[in-house]
Amino acid sequence: MKKKIKNIVLCSLVALGAGAGLSSCEDYLTITPSDRIVEEDFWEDKNDLQNVVNACYARLIKNDILSKYIQWGELRGDNFEKATGSSSTDITNVMNANLLSTNGMFSWTAFYNAINYCNKVLAHGEEIVQKDESFSRGDWMPIRAEMMTIRAFCHYYLVRTFGEVPYVTFEYNNDSQDFQLGQSTQIQVLDSIINDLENVKGDAMNDYGNTVANAGRVTKKTVYTLLADVYLWRASYKAGNQNIQGSTTAQQDYEKCVECCDWVMDYMVENYKKELNKSGLMLGGMDDLSVEDLLIPDMESTASTGNMLLNQIIGSYDYVFGAGNSRETIFELQLDGTNNSNSMMGDYFYEISDGSIGSLVCSSSLMGNVETNPNTLSPSNIYTKTDYRRYETAMYTGSDQTDFPLNKYIARTVTQYNGTSISSGMKDNSGATAMRVVYANKSVPLSSNWIVYRLSDVILMKAEAMSQLYSDEAKLKEAFNLVRMIFKRSNPLAYENRPAAADSLDFNVFNTSEGIENLVMQERQREFVGEGKRWFDLVRYAQRRNSTTDMLKLLTRKYGDNKKAIEAKLATMLSLFSPIYTNEIKSNNLLHQNPVWGTEESSSRTDNL
Repeated sequence: MKKKIKNIVLCSLVALGAGAGLSSCEDYLTITPSDRIVEEDFWEDKNDLQNVVNACYARLIKNDILSKYIQWGELRGDNFEKATGSSSTDITNVMNANLLSTNGMFSWTAFYNAINYCNKVLAHGEEIVQKDESFSRGDWMPIRAEMMTIRAFCHYYLVRTFGEVPYVTFEYNNDSQDFQLGQSTQIQVLDSIINDLENVKGDAMNDYGNTVANAGRVTKKTVYTLLADVYLWRASYKAGNQNIQGSTTAQQDYEKCVECCDWVMDYMVENYKKELNKSGLMLGGMDDLSVEDLLIPDMESTASTGNMLLNQIIGSYDYVFGAGNSRETIFELQLDGTNNSNSMMGDYFYEISDGSIGSLVCSSSLMGNVETNPNTLSPSNIYTKTDYRRYETAMYTGSDQTDFPLNKYIARTVTQYNGTSISSGMKDNSGATAMRVVYANKSVPLSSNWIVYRLSDVILMKAEAMSQLYSDEAKLKEAFNLVRMIFKRSNPLAYENRPAAADSLDFNVFNTSEGIENLVMQERQREFVGEGKRWFDLVRYAQRRNSTTDMLKLLTRKYGDNKKAIEAKLATMLSLFSPIYTNEIKSNNLLHQNPVWGTEESSSRTDNL
């Protein structure tokens, strides 16, 4: 029996430390009742422990959880519209704010399965220290930090999506123990996440010894980045709910966010210095290296094919999304395209194998037009005319197109051209909208890593926190310069060989706390389209005000005739949180439904508004 269950575990779990991806198979905990004794006897040595650690990572890249990163992080936001050929009623309902508790998109089972794997490791780690002489407490503590962080990561997704969720810290067997646990409030969940992460942040690994493991497993910089994110969320919640009792204020949480961001940036700069020095590329003068030097620039390379000149962007896109695991990464879920295929990308965005568009396309309010003046926070034009990200993010084939399929993650490289002349392409700002784009496709099946956190996120989180902390010009200028780093990297032509103010950001336009906050919101949208962050950014923005009014001004840009209905449905703060899936409530009688949506909510509730 024991050999049987071990073989099931080992059939699919490949150690990330060996530099390989993780493959997935049937949940090894789904066993017959007669095998329960075997699981109790399973935990004997460090190999047993490591196999379940690997299983935790494997859960995070299964399609039932990969899809949630898009469903929960993007569908309700303003980045995407349903593609013309899509017939998905579920997507239509979600985008029209008809959130039905019967919609399987709201099932949270996949996240709680991952949490359960973490809790199993946490429950048995000390036991393995006692049983296996080759496994010390020093070996166990970094693994404990990994599991606590992944568990916190899963709870963080849940609390941002549903508002009130069970916070699970015990292991259970699906076939022998009913999951019966009530919901904790949003602030209780956030407090628990922060307490857990603060408890383990000093124990996490700095370096596993290879690039894939350092990007794909939890490291100390992963813990600090997640902490920064949760502090920013909790600070925003407290700012809008000043009657919340707690050990810290909103201001203190914003300060902790800045502190964590600084730790990550300082660590990454120092690590980069060591790498450059080791390679002999930077001997001396290292004190001048800054976080901006870590950002991979967008650079142009002229090539030709036939009679057509190409303008290839050989910088950040190719390294961050094409190759993956770049120097900017903090945490990426590893997929190899063979054992683990990122089929979510084809389902939702673009299918390489047959060139078909998935269920979603970028909204026309996001991609339809460019803004001439980057200092204008346009209600309809998000990208400026010099911004490479417009062409790296969505497939652009001409000014007459109506659908904009997402290209990010899918193309290995992005090449831009305009007819047969480079001079009338990107280098001529007025001709930017006439550009055409050539995409070098990845091999099938898709092998795109899912990027959870990268350096841009940390930089912009710090800027957002600073916008809430300070009103003096010096600090606001510092926050502005952080945003400018990200903008400048993708708008090099706005800063090269032309007057500084011609197409570049101007601090004097954004020199208030509100101005910096709004600039950060727009820059985050430009930078993270399709990365599962936009809806959560909008909710955090609303929570800070304890009102949906300003958030709806951003969200409803993509809506036409039904704009008023959307505003009516999302008028209250509770409406920003999703309903709990009906099946979850049926299996756990301690749960209560979000009262905004009801147990059997019908899409007809506001059809006549």
